[in-house]
Amino acid sequence: MKKITVILFLGLLTPIFHSCKKPPLPLVEEVRNSTDTTGNNNGGNNNGGGVEVSPFVGEWDYTKIDLTNGVLSFRGQQAGTFTGKGSDITGKVTFSENPNRYTTDLSFTADVIAEFTGQQLDQAIPVQRVQTQGTWSESDGKIALVDDNENIVQIISNTNTQIIFSGNFTEQVEINQFVTLDANSDVIFTIEK
Repeated sequence: MKKITVILFLGLLTPIFHSCKKPPLPLVEEVRNSTDTTGNNNGGNNNGGGVEVSPFVGEWDYTKIDLTNGVLSFRGQQAGTFTGKGSDITGKVTFSENPNRYTTDLSFTADVIAEFTGQQLDQAIPVQRVQTQGTWSESDGKIALVDDNENIVQIISNTNTQIIFSGNFTEQVEINQFVTLDANSDVIFTIEK
């Protein structure tokens, strides 16, 4: 009889012990956010780094224009020389990324000092709006530009806040109502961010 009492007693205790156990908690899988704090999708690699943007991307202002090695010619013959600087400069260079494109938009007045037939002439030559575009690349902090006609733009120097590059200046200079000279020179542009 003792055995039956013990078995009954254990039979009664089993449901009590069983009901005291808490049910198992559901498994919650950790969900990783695939967007970093900058809003860039980084494919689930949330290591704190965003997409790196080149320091060249953005708008740059033309700040200085120098005309050097200027030659004045009349009917194909050299008639004088000149140097000059840009004034009333209005323009920007915009660099975009993916694809790496640049666009320029520039107008200015070329204030030139010309030597023609032994005389010094000061001229203010308005330069009409010029727009160009092309591609750019960066290697070891140096920028390279190639226009859409596949001409390489000569970069003289660059930093993250200033780029100096050269080009060509070609305009006509009216000496008097009978004589107009062709003016051609190197030009050095400075743009800053």
